Amino acid sequence: MFDVIRSKRYWLALLLVGAIIGIVSFAFIGIRNSVKVKQIPVALVNEDKGVLSNKIESKLRKKFNGKDSKIKWVSPQKDGFNDQKYYGAFIIRSGFSKELQQQNESLKAQIISQKLTTLQKKEKLPDSAKSQLLQAKFVTQKPVHPAQIKISINQGMNAQISQLLSQALPQIANALSSRISAQQQSVLSKNKINLSAKSWDLVSTPISVSTHESNKIEKNTVNGTAPMLLVALAWFSALIPSLILWREHTKRSASKFLNATTITSQLITGLVASILSATVAFLFVNVFFNLTIPNPINFIGLMSISIFVFYLIITCVLDWLGFTFYPLVLIVWLLAISVISYAPETLDPLYRKGIYSWVPMRFSMQTLTNTLYFHNGSSTTMSSLLVLLIIGFVAAILMYSSGYLKHYLFTVRPHRKINN
Repeated sequence: MFDVIRSKRYWLALLLVGAIIGIVSFAFIGIRNSVKVKQIPVALVNEDKGVLSNKIESKLRKKFNGKDSKIKWVSPQKDGFNDQKYYGAFIIRSGFSKELQQQNESLKAQIISQKLTTLQKKEKLPDSAKSQLLQAKFVTQKPVHPAQIKISINQGMNAQISQLLSQALPQIANALSSRISAQQQSVLSKNKINLSAKSWDLVSTPISVSTHESNKIEKNTVNGTAPMLLVALAWFSALIPSLILWREHTKRSASKFLNATTITSQLITGLVASILSATVAFLFVNVFFNLTIPNPINFIGLMSISIFVFYLIITCVLDWLGFTFYPLVLIVWLLAISVISYAPETLDPLYRKGIYSWVPMRFSMQTLTNTLYFHNGSSTTMSSLLVLLIIGFVAAILMYSSGYLKHYLFTVRPHRKINN
C-alpha cells in the first residue's frame, strides 16, 4: 500500500486531477460568478428633436452614464442592427413633443371649460369670458393621442440579453409615462376636475410604448442556443476524424516524420470528411429534428468551413506534439464553451480578453448565428469567416512545417553534432 503512495505516478495522478479540477472550475464556475450585465450597447434615437424629447433624451443619457450602468447609450448607425453594433434601440418617435404639448393644452382647456361652465350655470360668467369658454371647448374637442416610444430588440445577437432588454427598455419608457401621468393627475386633483373614461385613459398612459423584434430567433432554434450547439457539433465532428486520420497517416508514413505528400493527404481527407460531416449534420438537425435553417446551402458551407478549420487545428497539434498533448485541444474546448454562450459585454475582462478574444469557436458561432437569424446580411459574417480561414491557413502551414522541422531537430542537427 505504502509503495503506491511513494510512487511518482500516484502523485502525478493527483497533480493531474487537481489541475483538471482547477481548469474546469475556472472555466465554468468562475465565469458564472463573474458575469455581470453592464454597458450593454443600446442605440438612443431621438426622431423628434422637440423641446420635451430633447429634455428626456438628456435625462436618459445622464441616468445611464456610469461605468456600472446596465445600459450604454450609443449613436444609431446605418445597418447598425444587421452589423450587430447594438442589442436594441430606444426610439423617441417623431411628433413626441407635439403630442405631449397637445395633451397639456387639452388638460388646461378642460380645466378652464369646467370652471367656466360652472360659473355659467350659476349665471356668474362675465361676458368677457364667454369667448374663452368657447375656445376652451373647441380645444377639448380636438383629438389627442399618446406620445410614441418604440423599443426595438436585436434578438438574434444574444437570446439572454434580448430577453433582459425586452423587459428593461419598456420599463424605462413606462417610468417616463408614469412620471408625466403623475404630474397631470396632480394638476387635475388640485383643480378637482372630472374626466371621461377616455380622457382618463390618456392621462393614465400619456406615452404609448411599442416593442418590435428584429432578426428574430425562430421558434425551432432551441430558444436561441442553436448556434452554440452547432459549434459544439462542428467541434466534435472534427475531433474524432482528426484523431483517426492522424493515426492512419502516421502508420502509413515511411518515416516517423510526416512529409509533404502525407500532409496533403491529411488536408484532402480532412476536407472531404468535413463536407460529409456538415451534410450529415444538416440532415439530422433540419430534417430529423426540425431545426429552422433558412438557407441550407449557406449552412452546409459554413459548417464545412468550421469543421475543417477545427480539424486543421487539432491535426496540427497532433502532427507537432503527438497524442500525448491531445488533452490540450480538450482544454481549449472547455475554455471556449464556457464563454461563447455569453454576450462579450457581460464577461469579466479576464475571460473576455484572455479567452473570448482568441478562441476560434466564437468566430464559427458568429457565422452560424448570422445564417440562422440575420437574413438581411451582416458584415460580421465576412470578417469572422476571414479570421477562421486565416486560422486554418496558419494551421495548415504549421502542419507542413512540422515534418521538416522535426526532421531537422531530431535527425539532421544531432547528426551534424556527432560529425563535428
